[in-house]
Amino acid sequence: MVRPFLLVSDVDNTLLGDERATKRFADWLHRMRPQVRLALNSGRFGESLLKSVASTPLPEPDALIGGVGTQILIGPTWKPLAGWPTATAWDADAVRSVLTEHPRTELQPEQFLSPYKISAFAFDLTAVELREIERRIAAAGVQARVVYSSARDLDVLPVGVDKGSAALRLAAHWGYERDQVLVAGDSGNDLAMFSIEARGIVVGNAHDELRELASDRVFLSSAQYADGVVEGAEHWIAKA
Repeated sequence: MVRPFLLVSDVDNTLLGDERATKRFADWLHRMRPQVRLALNSGRFGESLLKSVASTPLPEPDALIGGVGTQILIGPTWKPLAGWPTATAWDADAVRSVLTEHPRTELQPEQFLSPYKISAFAFDLTAVELREIERRIAAAGVQARVVYSSARDLDVLPVGVDKGSAALRLAAHWGYERDQVLVAGDSGNDLAMFSIEARGIVVGNAHDELRELASDRVFLSSAQYADGVVEGAEHWIAKA
């Protein structure tokens, strides 16, 4: 019996970044369907991701996880998954105020924000500065997860909502066990996907913060961008 898998992959600098590699990935996925379902998992929202599908060789996915896990859309109609996200002690306005007033953060444009994702540009934050931002958010009475990546992007999300928890929620919706879930990424905002006990794929062009995760559950691809996703997926599928 052929074992089915759910591939949940970051988009920018993972599936996108090398157009020929993206095309090879699309060809590979076409050959692997219906054994492999694809969910795109990005800091961008669904509308932006669908524009990339229309304008690049990216294949049409079966689901979209947008806004760093705050949005799950099920194809082909792209309706939101009912009941997601779940958030308690969350106050988007309070988070906006903290990031607006902090001297090291600048709110990103409105198209990158949502009721459950408040993001800022914050260049080269130190660990001390990051802890201070987290302290200010907590002092405002907000239970939040702060995700910092690429020495620039600061995302504040409700506790329990991130790229990893959204991937698990989608997997549960479709009936996949954790060891049937493959996750792929390249940077710090993908770290949550590698904490859910799925089978990880770190592409060859990934930042050190992901490459340090190498283990018996995380495969380090030698190939870059979408070629690395294929290399890792084939590694895990062969082990099934």
